Amino acid sequence: LWARNEWTRRERSMVTIALLAALGHTEEMAMHIRATVRTGASEADIREALLHVAIYAGVPSANTAFRIAKQVFAEMREGVPQ
Repeated sequence: LWARNEWTRRERSMVTIALLAALGHTEEMAMHIRATVRTGASEADIREALLHVAIYAGVPSANTAFRIAKQVFAEMREGVPQ
């Protein structure tokens, strides 16, 4: 799937984050957020994807993902090892 050329890695990563959040599968969320940042996505890009989740999949799912993302962004700014 990740080797297909129809979408960039950034696009696939953004969709993956949104799907994990929408389905409530948060166990791997932090790892996927870090990976998505490495594809060139900004914090604002990721927040926008999670806002989309809030509208289409529900606020509780998105709020959980927002909390995880906030923690990951803080750790990345502080240089906390992954």
